[in-house]
Amino acid sequence: LAGSLKNSLYYGVKSSNGEGHQMAMKIGAKTQMMDLGKIYPNGMEVAPGIAKSTIWSNKAAFEDHSGIMVNKAGKRVISELETNHNIKNEEVKQGGKLFILMDQPSYDAFLTKLSITGISKGDMDKWLAQDGKGYPIVVKADSIPAVAKKAGVDGAELLKTVARYNGFVKAGKDADFNRPAKFMKEVIADKGPYYIVEQQPRFATTMGGVVTDMNLNVLDKNNKPIKGLFAAGELVGGAMGDDSPPGGNMAWAMTSGKLAAERAVQSLNK
Repeated sequence: LAGSLKNSLYYGVKSSNGEGHQMAMKIGAKTQMMDLGKIYPNGMEVAPGIAKSTIWSNKAAFEDHSGIMVNKAGKRVISELETNHNIKNEEVKQGGKLFILMDQPSYDAFLTKLSITGISKGDMDKWLAQDGKGYPIVVKADSIPAVAKKAGVDGAELLKTVARYNGFVKAGKDADFNRPAKFMKEVIADKGPYYIVEQQPRFATTMGGVVTDMNLNVLDKNNKPIKGLFAAGELVGGAMGDDSPPGGNMAWAMTSGKLAAERAVQSLNK
């Protein structure tokens, strides 16, 4: 996973650079699981090494319309409605990149949810104008082979994939990857325009960090509390194990922050 993390895009805040870890380690803090980070799928590389998420937009395109996800070879490799965890693993397996193909109704639905993750229609229009020659890969064309070529995807294979998927929609069953039939309401349109949006792994949260006791007091390498040093949030290693749900991160940040602050105040008053 450490190699996967190195090849993942960063989508966290610019100020989160590990200074807390470095400060604690300089005075002898014990650490654990420092090679692990939480990787999500559905990132677009909006600048070199930097991602924004399309997670909610993807749901709109997949659940209500006919968006599909393919690899560079133009083939579906997983159900579009799989868990984030499994889609992330597939993205990593596929060399760090998958692609969403959308017809116009799917793309229109995709646009409606972008603002949740800080992307505007203006951003998409600007990226489309780059025609596949900048960051991220967001392209449009009147035919499937043409849009595939702009994105660096095998167009002939993508045509076959679209025909096969449309057959599954008509049959009411995805014989390849079991995308639930209730999320296969529409066939992919037989007329353009078509759009392709890249998908890459992204991360913002480290899983490792300093070791604390039950009072969130940071421990040294002999497992003794370091006087006056308390930690919270993702600075604390191992709170989530080697994976985490987004809601879990938020709950841990708030709970550990409150408890660490209370314990710090108590230590000052002793």
